[in-house]
Amino acid sequence: MNRKEFRQKVFPLTEKEKYYRENPEHAGDYIQLFEQEVHLSISLQDRIRLNEGKHAIFFDGQNIKNEILKLPIFCSKQTRFSFVPIHMRHYIEMKYIYSGKCTAIVNENEIHLHKGDVLLLDQDIKHAIFPAGENDLIFSILMDRRYFDDSFIKRFQASSPILKFLTNVIDDQAKHENYVLFENREEYYEDIKRLIEDMLCEYLEPGYFANTILESYLLLLFVKVTQCYQSNMEDKFHSKNKGYITEVIHYIENNYKDCTLEQISSKFGYNGDYLSKILVKNTGYSYKKLVLYYKMENAVDQLINTNKPIYEIAQDCGFTNLTQFYKKFETQYQISPAQYRETYK
Repeated sequence: MNRKEFRQKVFPLTEKEKYYRENPEHAGDYIQLFEQEVHLSISLQDRIRLNEGKHAIFFDGQNIKNEILKLPIFCSKQTRFSFVPIHMRHYIEMKYIYSGKCTAIVNENEIHLHKGDVLLLDQDIKHAIFPAGENDLIFSILMDRRYFDDSFIKRFQASSPILKFLTNVIDDQAKHENYVLFENREEYYEDIKRLIEDMLCEYLEPGYFANTILESYLLLLFVKVTQCYQSNMEDKFHSKNKGYITEVIHYIENNYKDCTLEQISSKFGYNGDYLSKILVKNTGYSYKKLVLYYKMENAVDQLINTNKPIYEIAQDCGFTNLTQFYKKFETQYQISPAQYRETYK
């Protein structure tokens, strides 16, 4: 199944969705069957019974292979026009708004989701989903808690919201009531959408190494939504007139010749000592080393691409003392500026 075929199959209403549309008084019937039959801890026979039973998980006439139903993930599409009342699950759930919109209640908070948004729910968290309309497609990826072992979690940086969320997931003593909302960003929308589509295509019609492929898609999906989250966080900092770390680094890159730590701290609203610490934490460089890095980067560029005298290059890069320039250059590159020019020009 390719993406085009997938879209053609999931958009048309199933017979059950048509029934709920015409009989809204029965919109809550769905959850009763769903609660009884769908659970990641149930037997393979029960999953097969659901797959072949009264509800089409994605579209009428589908058939998910037994080897896929054995996996620690279970993918589904929310049945449109049906109401999912407040309930808890014993697994981790990711909801993706493929098209349209969705309203959810999570821990008594009303959340309005739109196309491209991703909602990640911890196990045993109370939530409800209001009925989806005809143009509202919501896909769920249900994941067994055991799926998130150390090797999976260690792939994420310490500052990642995914890491904080998943660390709580695997902690038996933790109070499992977390959720994370990853709001859509235009530059990430197509990548995340393709990953979701490719993952569901593989899930519905698996080929060789399907398990490995699905795990790889899921890992990439987590990475992409984390990138999206980080970009949204930067925007929120900017909206409050507080420079985020990437903007600070860009400023240093463009003004390294005459900027000072005190001046940058004042401009971006940081304490000087705090700014120095977060620069080291995020780049591995102190403020002074970061400035020296950009000075040297400019120097080697001019040595290779211009015929300027070395003393002039040193001045242009912000060095007022030529001896100091030679000393710093030779410490970093183990050869003199003249030897560097001769070797690489």
